[in-house]
Amino acid sequence: MFDTGLIEKLVSSENYYKKREEVEKLRHKAIKMSHKYHFENNRFYHDYCKLKGLNGDIKPKDFHKIVIPDGVFKSYEMECPEKNPQEFKKWVERISSVPIDFTPKGMGSLESFLEEFYSNGLMLGFSSGTSGKLTFLPRDEFTRSMIVKSYTEAIDATLKLNKGQEKFILGIPKKTFLQVGYNGRVVAENISPGNVFHAIDSLKADIIRLRMRGPRSSKEKIMNYFIKKMLPRIEKNSIKGIVSNLEANRGKRVVFMGPPFLIINTAKYVLEHGIDAKIGEDSFFASTGGFKGRSIVSRDKMNDLIQEAFGLDPKRYIDLYGMTESNSIMVDCLEGNNKHIPPWMEVILFDEHMEPIPPEGKVTGNYAFLEPSSKSFPGFITTGDKIKVDYDGCPACDKKTPILLSIERLPRLESRGCSGVLAKTVAD
Repeated sequence: MFDTGLIEKLVSSENYYKKREEVEKLRHKAIKMSHKYHFENNRFYHDYCKLKGLNGDIKPKDFHKIVIPDGVFKSYEMECPEKNPQEFKKWVERISSVPIDFTPKGMGSLESFLEEFYSNGLMLGFSSGTSGKLTFLPRDEFTRSMIVKSYTEAIDATLKLNKGQEKFILGIPKKTFLQVGYNGRVVAENISPGNVFHAIDSLKADIIRLRMRGPRSSKEKIMNYFIKKMLPRIEKNSIKGIVSNLEANRGKRVVFMGPPFLIINTAKYVLEHGIDAKIGEDSFFASTGGFKGRSIVSRDKMNDLIQEAFGLDPKRYIDLYGMTESNSIMVDCLEGNNKHIPPWMEVILFDEHMEPIPPEGKVTGNYAFLEPSSKSFPGFITTGDKIKVDYDGCPACDKKTPILLSIERLPRLESRGCSGVLAKTVAD
């Protein structure tokens, strides 16, 4: 049985401030519960754990053994899932911990194929790397609800949201199965229903795949030609829409979230055109995904641009770190701009020999996480990122959680991430 009540208790902003030992006890209980559920309901995970000599009952000393490679979620063999609906369904069934009780038809577009799954209760949110092969994560209704709760609780621990009153301006698509777009939309609409502006209306999976992997046929070459022609106009119109909304909310509290390149280009547009877009001092900007696919701009330079263009204290600009495979984000605190690891996530760092590193002091290693809130797939995953964590916590604020000091992609691994996909997709 999957104990949703236990997960609801764990995923709470209050746990940022409780004693670590108290939260760890609750988190470990949830991880053991979630592991047993997936061991009994997920064919791939069951076989994987058996190979490791594990069964349905584990102890914390076994936690590092249950993480699965993130590559599992793009391990299907067909190039175009929509053209092989039954074969793809079998793959999804093997990695999913919830039953799939419908027969997909496929054969149309990838977007319509994903719509089939979504209309039958399972969202296949995706991201992609430079290879263009999409990573699919099967999320049922409960797992999707935990995205909303996890994001909201993490942000609320830092910013104290005015639920129902926030004005959101999002530099992400309104309709998409790209995970970052979906996450941003559902979280914002849950916090302030009907008070959300999207700079981009929709971004279809077929276009993202085409832009990431390149055209494979004459038809796709023609499509790609016309898409490239339209992209500069799409980005320009997105910026104009954002600026128009910022002007309309001059002096008011605004939440502006988007990939860093869009925040930068919006600021430059405001300054170049002499527009007064000075918003309320209690507003905040949030970026996520880094600069994959775009020129890197330093944090100091971004701070200067945001302050000059929007009149916002740089401390009100926060950066977020998350992954397609995760239901959660790590959020900068306002006091020190340090990213805090959510108390409902267990972070495990591995050395170059894939041996776990003791969670003490400042540690750098290959990043894996245990997130028990995922019901439809095991949220115990090793990633392609190398991070540095300070387990002693934040010197600037009163949260009790460890903080993230640095992030880098491991060598020889493709660049990936939703913001990177968005940056490359809309690049001319």
